[in-house]
Amino acid sequence: MPEFSHSRLHSQLDRLLAAYEDKGMNVSDTLLPALSEKEIRDQCTWFPGELTQEIISLYSWRGGQQNDAWETKHPFWFRDNSFSSLARAQTEYQSMMNSYGKNPEDHEMLKYSFPFASFNGGWYVLPTRKHDFNPSLKSPVISVLQGIDVYYYTIESMVNTCIDWVSRPEFDSDYTLPEDIEMQIWKKHNPRIFEYET
Repeated sequence: MPEFSHSRLHSQLDRLLAAYEDKGMNVSDTLLPALSEKEIRDQCTWFPGELTQEIISLYSWRGGQQNDAWETKHPFWFRDNSFSSLARAQTEYQSMMNSYGKNPEDHEMLKYSFPFASFNGGWYVLPTRKHDFNPSLKSPVISVLQGIDVYYYTIESMVNTCIDWVSRPEFDSDYTLPEDIEMQIWKKHNPRIFEYET
């Protein structure tokens, strides 16, 4: 997998935003302004892990959405979790640690995993220390919901997957796709996903 690129991630996020707005989903209206690295660090003193380049880059593009998807007309979805503001990430982190984080087997990994997207008791997190999955995955996006699984190999592959999902003509106002099309795109950007966890 290619090395992470700040500029490439921002370009991909711009394309995802445009894909939503091409469908009449005005996600720009509720995305918070971009943050400087200092602002990000100042607002994340609650997080015990390292703020990785992926986390810094994501929030230097936009500051997430203040409200959760239930309270937002057009959530900025990464599939089934919406882009959390840093304030909401703190609340979601506490919720995650008070539930899944109580499992001794998962506690240490989740303690150092940053929840950048969430919805309805589920989270997408970026691990910032050792994780329990294939060691060739340096910074996978992990889903925490009814289990803990790698959903995307990198944050960039996640955004590329989402761009292709949203750009499909079958993508509808419920933010869904037929399952076979969704899985085909998922595996295009994340080959052998769900077979590559250990």
